[in-house]
Amino acid sequence: MRLVVMSLLVETLNKMSFLVGVASGVGLGFLLGMRFGVRRSIRKWLAPGSFVQEEEGAYGGEYKLVLVVRNNIKMEKGKVAAQCSHASVVAYKQLLQRSPEILRTWEMHGQRKVVLKVSSEEEMMALADKAVSVGLAISVIRDAGRTQIAPGTKTVLGIGPGPEDLIDSITKHLKLY
Repeated sequence: MRLVVMSLLVETLNKMSFLVGVASGVGLGFLLGMRFGVRRSIRKWLAPGSFVQEEEGAYGGEYKLVLVVRNNIKMEKGKVAAQCSHASVVAYKQLLQRSPEILRTWEMHGQRKVVLKVSSEEEMMALADKAVSVGLAISVIRDAGRTQIAPGTKTVLGIGPGPEDLIDSITKHLKLY
């Protein structure tokens, strides 16, 4: 009889130890995931819109980044892609420092990017001034001049990421590149 009771007691303790271990592992995993952003790295594998929004930010609408390319300097397609990439990286870094909550919202909404065109540097810089006047982040990209165009040439203007309706109020008249 004593052996049966001891056997049941050991079996019960083993089950409890297992459950405590599992609960501890799940809890620790959750805390580490929250602390080190593991869940954010998983999101990049999901299609936009396939997860539940956790926070909307102060503005409840859509966010986007607009890249405005000067069409009058006749850059090759690869050059335009490189200049737009520079503008995207600069915009990201600026917003990471200036307003990480807006950046996070833009990321969670699929990181929309739209490429538009202007016909002159003057037109591009006028858009930059308007964007700054309403509080949007901008990035003006100047070419290094190693390949197709003169050094220091302003090639692309990044506006945002920011609220779509605010950016559209400045850029809605422009055509897609």
